[in-house]
Amino acid sequence: MSEMKFTAEQLPILRRFTEVHARRYRMNEGLIGDLVIAVNEIATNAVRHGSHYAELRMWTEDSRVIAEIHDSGTWTPADTPGGSPPPPDAEGGMGIWVARQICSAVNIRTGINGTVVRLELSPTARYI
Repeated sequence: MSEMKFTAEQLPILRRFTEVHARRYRMNEGLIGDLVIAVNEIATNAVRHGSHYAELRMWTEDSRVIAEIHDSGTWTPADTPGGSPPPPDAEGGMGIWVARQICSAVNIRTGINGTVVRLELSPTARYI
């Protein structure tokens, strides 16, 4: 397992960390950029809307790469956050939707200990 705590200022380092560890986990080269985009979208939400500090954990499980972003913020998500695309004139609010387009699965848990977004990317995932 790979772990990194980060702030908004460290998002460029987080993207590089994600790329390096995706390669370490022998992820398909064609999917690494997709994973970096998805992690960046959720991590950006975490440090902009959740808490000043957040944490990324990455590992492999059954040929999938898993990335979990945890922050200490709480919220009450819509029925399926990111389930539909934002309007064309939206200036934000695209992070979860983008992650859902890229990842095989996106799971969100929120409670008194904060919010955890789990991203799963299987070897056959493709950006839509």
